[in-house]
Amino acid sequence: MTYVFTCPECGRYVETSVREPSPSCACKKMAHPTEMARNYRAEAASPQVANLKREREAGGRSAVRDMFLPTAKDYESPSDPDGSKGIRKWADEHAPADGNKRPDYPDMPKKSFAMGA
Repeated sequence: MTYVFTCPECGRYVETSVREPSPSCACKKMAHPTEMARNYRAEAASPQVANLKREREAGGRSAVRDMFLPTAKDYESPSDPDGSKGIRKWADEHAPADGNKRPDYPDMPKKSFAMGA
């Protein structure tokens, strides 16, 4: 990563590979060194949109999920005709990482806990 800093007084710029501490400029206009400000425009900094574009082109978040995670159809068998038992077992065995705030799971029927009267 290359960081670009510009002097607010004289306009001089410096490219460096370290972000902190920011360099200072010894302007002839100023009696003391001036701290340079980061110039994001010169760095061409922009948000990472490649993943969003790929997701949108594939058909949304569920289409991306279906490319990598198993489906109930993968677990269909004579003992499990709709694959719901197999996909539920897979989901129970593959817990998301602790820091994952938005885990993706395969599309599966939800568990319901009916209360008896």
